[in-house]
Amino acid sequence: MGINAEIDDLDRKILALLTDDSRLSYREIAKQLGVSHANVSGRIRRLEELNVILGYTVVTDPEAMELYPLCVRISAGPGADLSQIGRDVSEMEKAHVVMRVSGDCELLVLAMCDDRQEAMDVLQEISEVPGIDKAESHVVLESLKMSGKKLK
Repeated sequence: MGINAEIDDLDRKILALLTDDSRLSYREIAKQLGVSHANVSGRIRRLEELNVILGYTVVTDPEAMELYPLCVRISAGPGADLSQIGRDVSEMEKAHVVMRVSGDCELLVLAMCDDRQEAMDVLQEISEVPGIDKAESHVVLESLKMSGKKLK
């Protein structure tokens, strides 16, 4: 049985509230959902143990932080180990999102760089990962939504 089978409607409602505002107290979540504080506490603890909830974070606007977001499409060479390439790229400090995808490339990366020079350094670092055939960069001109939050 997969993890999805262990997550019910109440779990999904709790996750939706936390996704919208991870600062909500268990008491406030319980009040909004009409359940007990203990029920919410136990469910959140279980979701953490199942690695459904991986952490709690702050969503920032890259422009307000004066960051230089960079998207990179990575294509692997013949016979390359895509999982290993993904792990190698995931270890890079500036890589915020790394996803295996289907289509014209195998991996998509969102890196948050401090400036153009750092973006060039990130591209160089990516190009040195064994198995990568091509890394195509795209400078982000405007960030409209991050982690489910509309920015504009």
